Amino acid sequence: MTDSVTLEDVYRELKRLEEKMVTREDVEALVDSVEILSNPQTMKVLQKSDEDIKAGRVKDAASVKDLLDEL
Repeated sequence: MTDSVTLEDVYRELKRLEEKMVTREDVEALVDSVEILSNPQTMKVLQKSDEDIKAGRVKDAASVKDLLDEL
């Protein structure tokens, strides 16, 4: 005799699988992160930015126009 499976059982199992799935957005974000972390020049710039922030070398900007006006 075979066990029967209800639609509710199938739905529950699909929901469990869905919770464990990696989305396309997750993969794209991971690829972006790897690209950034593997680029030495980008990492230098990020490190310099962190140092500037820690040293208080920051400016407030409310808009892109404010940023462009600083150039």
